Amino acid sequence: MSYHILHITKQGSYISIDKGLLFCEIKKTNEYYKLPVDDIKAIIVCTPGVSFSNNAIAALLKNNVVIQHCDRTFQPVGWSVPLARIIRTKVFKHQIMQNEEFTNKLWKKIVKQKALNQAAVLDIIGNKEHNLYSLINKPLMNEANIAKQYWHNYFFYLSELMKREHQNAQSFENACLNYGYAVLKTIIYRSILIHGLLPNLGIHHTSNYKTTPLVYDLTEPFRAFIDLYLYYFSQNYPDEFESEEIKEWIKFIPNCLKNYRIKYKDNSYKIIDIIDIYIEETAAAFNSFSTENIFLPDIKSQYLYKDTQKNREYEE
Repeated sequence: MSYHILHITKQGSYISIDKGLLFCEIKKTNEYYKLPVDDIKAIIVCTPGVSFSNNAIAALLKNNVVIQHCDRTFQPVGWSVPLARIIRTKVFKHQIMQNEEFTNKLWKKIVKQKALNQAAVLDIIGNKEHNLYSLINKPLMNEANIAKQYWHNYFFYLSELMKREHQNAQSFENACLNYGYAVLKTIIYRSILIHGLLPNLGIHHTSNYKTTPLVYDLTEPFRAFIDLYLYYFSQNYPDEFESEEIKEWIKFIPNCLKNYRIKYKDNSYKIIDIIDIYIEETAAAFNSFSTENIFLPDIKSQYLYKDTQKNREYEE
């Protein structure tokens, strides 16, 4: 399960396909790249002036590649996705049934793991005086209050910014976060489709929330990973962070998703691959109407992969 997230950042790129290879040609500079279609999980189009041949689009969608389109400010505006297909009839029927008791249990587990990951991020960046754990352990956990406390503490350590901007972000930090979340949503969208779930039918968000509420629901536990990577970016690339070079952040994100890993059932998986396991386990939960054995990503179990064969450690 080793795939690439391909980010297209150069204007004038032309994408075509031949004999199972994806070709990217930048005519202005005569640059030329190629990559096997089978190795691509998602494509993020980050610049205007990019064109695809129809054969390339058809081959990518047939191979379950999701294409995310961004505007001139690098903010996502939409997806090109494969047709949804039902591969598990029972899972499909159970999702449509919307068993309230099951979906409530599933959502509580998801949102609690999201909050635990946020608390862990504050621990990692050095803010250990926060009160998130006490808020999480209350009988009735208040997600909105946790979010308010989290962002106040997070931005205090990241920058002088103190406000989270969800849409049309004006600040560099929020634009980076929104872009990172969009990359996650693209990968999760793809996995939802190939595991037979309906992206239009959410667990917590309603069908009126955008058009793919399940994508937004299942992204929640992974958001804190992006928050942590942005902190690492600010520490390891301070000049780029200060000069607000979002193109450097665009390069940084896929490296984190490939180089950081989580252990699961005696195996080690890249973050980009553990997402598939997470969605697979979620589909299995719908199959049995049980959340007992569902896998949820724990940011504290994440580690930086060390390539012993090449005798090197990947950098954040």
